Formats: sequence, structure tokens, C-alpha cells
Amino acid sequence: MEKNLHTAIALRKGGDYEKSRELLESLINIEELKARALLNIAWSWDNQGVEDRAEIYYQAALEAGLEGEDKFEALFGLACTYRCLGKYTLAKARFAETLATWPEATEIIPFYALCLHNLGEHDKAMSMMLELLAQHPPTENIKRYQKALHYYARNLTCA
Repeated sequence: MEKNLHTAIALRKGGDYEKSRELLESLINIEELKARALLNIAWSWDNQGVEDRAEIYYQAALEAGLEGEDKFEALFGLACTYRCLGKYTLAKARFAETLATWPEATEIIPFYALCLHNLGEHDKAMSMMLELLAQHPPTENIKRYQKALHYYARNLTCA
């Protein structure tokens, strides 16, 4: 049955979402595969931009008892889905929870900042992004300004 899960994942990654979901639905009744099957169904809906369907499956996958990286992916996916659906307060809580549990997962920060921006928390969003940029400069030119970026992340309006 594990082979069927891998086949379904390959189908999803290849863009054959319907066939992937059909195969994944057949795996939901197998207890040891249930949570991962639900997560992959969520991803298939997410990949198609059908966020309201993805939300249901992310929640079901979490309730089914995901662990480790799969749990991270489901929490992060659900937070992003909430934001896309305009459920900004729920998204903010999920982003905060996920980042608190996985503080090394810096990929969360841009999406969390977008959510804060959506909520009108522009200064906090900008501070998060400047801090991320200072901690992980993408170029040597930006790296030269790390100290200033750290400062401005905490002092957005210096006069």
C-alpha cells in the first residue's frame, strides 16, 4: 500500500490531480496511511488553487495524527490556505504556532509577513522581512548592510 501512496504522490506532482485523489481516497481507510493520504489530498487541492477544499483536508490530516515534517507541512499549508481564503486571524495564529514550534523554518516568515500585512500590521511585517533579510542575505552586497538591516528591523522610523 505504501507503493500506492508513492504512485499517488507522483501523479499529483505530474499534475494528474484527479487520479491522484482517487488513489489517495482509497488509502484513507488504512490507518497507518490515513494522515499522509489526507495531507496529499490537501496538497492536490492546494496545487489546483481550490483552497476551500484544501482547508478541509489539511484539518483532517492534522486530526489524523501527523508527526514530524508532515505535521509541519500540514500546519504551514493550512496557515497559507487560511490567508488565501481571507481568514487572516486564523492564519496569523497558525503561522505563529508553526514558527514557535519550528523556529528554524524561515520559509514561514514571508508568508507570515504577508498575513500581517493583510491584517494592517505593516510595521511588524516589514520588521520580520528586514530581520529575515539581515539573517539570510541573498547577496554579498546585501550582506554588507546586515548591521543596518538589523537596526532598521527594530527601528522602522528613525528620524
